[in-house]
This record gives sequence, C-alpha cells and structure tokens, in this order.
Amino acid sequence: MSNMLILITYYFLILFSILGYGLFFLGIFNKQISSSNLGYVGLFGIYILLIYSYTSNFFLAHSEFHNVLLLIIGISLFFFRISKNFLSYKKELFFTILVFLLISSSLFLYKNHDDFPYYHFPYTYYLTQQSFYIGVGQFNHGFRTPSSIFYLNSLFYLPHAKFYLFHFGSIYILGFANIILLKNINNYFSYLKFKKEKIDIKNYLSLFSIIFINIFFYRIAEHGTDRSAQILIFLLIIELFIFLNLKKIKSINLFNLYLLAALIISLKAFYILYAIFFIPLFLFVRSKKKTYIQTISFLFLNKFFSLFLLLLFFTLFTYFINTACIVYPLSFTCFESLNWGIPIDQVIKMNNHYE
Repeated sequence: MSNMLILITYYFLILFSILGYGLFFLGIFNKQISSSNLGYVGLFGIYILLIYSYTSNFFLAHSEFHNVLLLIIGISLFFFRISKNFLSYKKELFFTILVFLLISSSLFLYKNHDDFPYYHFPYTYYLTQQSFYIGVGQFNHGFRTPSSIFYLNSLFYLPHAKFYLFHFGSIYILGFANIILLKNINNYFSYLKFKKEKIDIKNYLSLFSIIFINIFFYRIAEHGTDRSAQILIFLLIIELFIFLNLKKIKSINLFNLYLLAALIISLKAFYILYAIFFIPLFLFVRSKKKTYIQTISFLFLNKFFSLFLLLLFFTLFTYFINTACIVYPLSFTCFESLNWGIPIDQVIKMNNHYE
C-alpha cells in the first residue's frame, strides 16, 4: 500500500513540475503563445527538461538529491504561475488532472518492454550514476541508439521510488497527447453548435487518433522508444493540416510543428524521415510568400526553428559521443578513425538489419 501511495504521489508531483517548467519558460520564450492548452504546455515542459537533462549530464549525474531539487523548483514554478491567474487556469487544470487520473492505471506494469533490461534500464540508470562519458556505445548495441526518453526518465530517479519511475516519461507523453486531441474534438464540436458547417479532416483525424492511441497504445509496457514518437507523429500530421488551412500565416503558427518535430526525432533519430511531411508545408508557405528567399526566411529564420535545432543538436551530438557517428547506423556519417568509433562493418551490418 505504501509503495502505491509513493507512486501516485510522485506521479502528480512530477506532472505539476513538468507543467511548471512549461508555463514558466513559455512565458519567457514568447508571451504570445497561448498557455491555455496544458497539453502543449506539458510537451514544452518535457522539451525544457530534455534540454536541461542533456546539458547537466555533461557535468553531473542525475542523482536523487539533484532530481529532488529539480522537482521542487518545477513545483514552485507551477504554483507561482497558477496563483497569479488561478481562475483562468482552473478549468484547464481540472481537465488535465482528470485525464491523468483516467490513465493512472498505466503506473502499474505487469512487465516492462522487452528491451528494458537490455538497454533502456542500463542507459537510464547510467545517467543517474555517472556524468558524461565518451564512447559508451562500446558497451552494447543499445547504447549506440540513445533516446531522449532515457534522459527524461533519468530525472525521475527519486528517493524511495528509485528506478521504479523509469517508465513515467511515456505516460506523460500519452497524457498530454490525449489532452491535445480531446481539446481539438471538444473545441470544434462546441463551435458547431453555433456554426452549421461540416467537420473537416483534421477533426476526423483527431477523433481517429484518440481512439487508435488509447486502444492500441494503452499498454505502457510496450512503448519502448517508438510508441511515444508515433503518438506525437499523429499530432504532427494534425498540426500540419491545421497550418495548411490557415488563411493568414504567422511565424508563431510554427511553434507546435517545430516542438513536435524536435521531440519526435529526439526519441528516435531515424524518424527524421518524417521530414518529408514538411515538403507540403514549404510549398504552402511559398504560395503565400512572393519569393523563395521570403519563404526560407519565414520558415527557418525565427526563434521557433531554433527550438528544433537545439534539441536536434543534442540528439545528434549524443549519437556522436557514443558511437563516433552523427546518425547511427548511417555509415557515411561515421568516423571510424576516432578512438571510440564503431567498426564500419558493424555499422553497415546494423544498417542492413534496420532496412
């Protein structure tokens, strides 16, 4: 009973901490971005924690003391931001807590993912015990394909719970995705009460996505490093449809797209293949702008794209320091001559296996 109470207590404390970081840094980064959708606030909070986790691990291990301090700061930021305008957040906060209550059964796993004992646990635990090391890809194959979910989960190594919270990262991504999709559906049907219009494709996709995710992806034990990214891909495609239906585009409309793209690629680097979905985005922006220079400037010369680049840098740099490959197992990105480099024949063999 006491173990269950510890899990549930940490579950909500970490939730409030993530929202605290999201609300605080969203206010600093751009006050024009709406913080009413706590689903995206939560994903941005995860983004902030990932940037911190990558950076801090260069200097120190994510020990219990370190993580407790980080948790307390996040909770303090949450209550600081909420207390300033509680009435405006009251409804959203209740809705968020309700969603996470409904999926709280995910806390109790019958078993972990098949790869958990192979490298998910060893890599995450390594982050809690050691700071930055070069060449850990030599340990085993799993250490050659690090995921940002390990860096997030390493921040949940807390007193009394220890490593039993290492699956929480996937639950928060599932929960925030559900909040975003439910709000998409609810907002549109509320709108239809006053406007007799047909439901468009993005609303069908939101409805389909929430059904699909909660039927096929409900088992957190099977998430690994793939499911969380796949859930965010649903959101990315929906956000693309929303953007492509805008009559007037602003750079602020790119925030959700770049945030989702950064998180997806950080979870599993080969999901960079989904960049193909940005081709229609480029063509759409080109149709609104006069020249290619203006199009490129709009898409890439803004602070929202810098969010994407920052997490992409940490993702690729981690691959490099682990394997001497910028993207493992693409052999043409590898530097075998470096002391910690993976032999090219092993890289090619693994690349063929992935194909």
